[in-house]
Amino acid sequence: MTRPGLAKTRGRPLLEARQKLVFRTFETSWRELFAKADVVSEGRVRDEPDGRVWYGSTSLILTTSEEAAAMLVLLAARDVHFRVRALRMAHREASLRAPSRLGRLTGEIRVAFRAGAVRIDVDVQAPLIEARARLRRLPHTTHRT
Repeated sequence: MTRPGLAKTRGRPLLEARQKLVFRTFETSWRELFAKADVVSEGRVRDEPDGRVWYGSTSLILTTSEEAAAMLVLLAARDVHFRVRALRMAHREASLRAPSRLGRLTGEIRVAFRAGAVRIDVDVQAPLIEARARLRRLPHTTHRT
């Protein structure tokens, strides 16, 4: 078996330059877009072994210019402000439709460029909190005479 022979390496340059494009988004800009969004939401309760669970889906359409929409789809995948706002809207929609309070909500977000707009689909699930209201008993106090 023959191994490769020794080769002369080239030295590293004294300086190497690279440009990097950095984007910054603002929560207020997302808030304005989400405030104008078209929202469709649905869901239902399923009986699970550990109790009743709400499963729902919320679709949001953010309308803006076609160029801006294409850029927003790319930004949305990495922007925490976007993800938090989408989950909050889905949570609010689920809370309005569920028959009782929701427990800890988990969700999955998908974002796509559709017909010149940003389409956001958020699938959520949360256990229902269905504790019955109980009267708390006051501790007995002794009256001194």
